[in-house]
Amino acid sequence: MTAKLLPGWETVILAPAYEVNGIPNIITSTGLVPVTSMTSAALNEYQSITSSTATQGGAGGNISSAILNDMKLGLAASDTDKSKTLTSKGDTQTPTLTKFDSEFNILRDASTSATGVYNLAHDLTRAPDAAYVIVHRVAGGKDSTEAFASGDEVDMYYVWTDNPVPGYGDAKYQDVGVKFVSHGYALVGYVLSA
Repeated sequence: MTAKLLPGWETVILAPAYEVNGIPNIITSTGLVPVTSMTSAALNEYQSITSSTATQGGAGGNISSAILNDMKLGLAASDTDKSKTLTSKGDTQTPTLTKFDSEFNILRDASTSATGVYNLAHDLTRAPDAAYVIVHRVAGGKDSTEAFASGDEVDMYYVWTDNPVPGYGDAKYQDVGVKFVSHGYALVGYVLSA
């Protein structure tokens, strides 16, 4: 039996990233933290940031409240290689690149000079080639305003931004479509340490 996810209990953080030897690291005030050793303390540097004017607000932040409920974020079918060796039996396929979907529609603020989460999300995604780790917390029934803690389960996706696409619908809020460029690294179901 599959449990249904209740709406409203998700957190999405964009944490600035830097790749070292093929492993994405998030940039913190104390240095680089690899996703393979992620801690709640490292993520909490960005969890409370909901404005571009906050300290480190130009680098990353918690954009959960700016993302429309049609987000596509999760693993997709991997590319495969069908090369066979002399000992291969049957229809052998080897997974090559990890693939995942990472698309958001972000609400726009009526004022470009406002200091809220809509403009933070827009500022972080407005130009191509900014590297981020998208951190997604679903499990645990925690509100997006709650700090990360030891034992929290998160999914992390290494992406770069692409050119956003403005959305203008009749009698609808303005939004921006953001489709991130996957860089082939995802870590799903990671349990945070302290």
